[in-house]
Amino acid sequence: MLDTARDLFVGEGYPATTMERIAAQAGVAVQTLYYTFRTKAQLLREVMDATAAGTPDPAPVTQRPWMIEAMTTPSGHRALALSLEHGTDIFQRAAPLWPALSAASALDPYVLEYWQRVAMNRREGMSRLIARIADLGALRDDLDQQKATDLMFVLVSHDTFRGLVQQAEWTLPAYKAWLYTTLTQQLIRPGEPPPSATADLSFHHLLPPA
Repeated sequence: MLDTARDLFVGEGYPATTMERIAAQAGVAVQTLYYTFRTKAQLLREVMDATAAGTPDPAPVTQRPWMIEAMTTPSGHRALALSLEHGTDIFQRAAPLWPALSAASALDPYVLEYWQRVAMNRREGMSRLIARIADLGALRDDLDQQKATDLMFVLVSHDTFRGLVQQAEWTLPAYKAWLYTTLTQQLIRPGEPPPSATADLSFHHLLPPA
């Protein structure tokens, strides 16, 4: 049901996708669909959560292995790199659904509140990451944590992803490499990153030589 709903939300948009159409295409009774998800807005939310996570039963971001490593590594460079590697993958998976979320937000207060909460949670996650980088002594001396969070929130955003990946057609590794290079310059104290900071990540080969 989730896969069918995602395909229809992406292909036909939110207003045109009815619960009856989803049920028929998924081969289930419409009553089953309503019993499981209650409303189309709730179904869209669950589709988005599963799509963004890459699994139908997603764990909270704070409990995923890459985030646990980012919050426990002794390297500020590594913490930032892990966040960008995996956070950008979330954007890549979720991006096809953004138009449906935007349309639904204009029609349904429940979806609007959900999408606003997603943005708030994203900012809070970045704030925790910045606090960790500061605790490691890796945050630039001329930045406080709030300003650093502001910079990351603006640069690691849906709009930036749309502009560079979807519209300018940058590859995902090239986009990640640009984000990492830019945010390292903006947030991290000058100094050579440890070789292991990005060695196992998809954008490592696109980084400028040290």
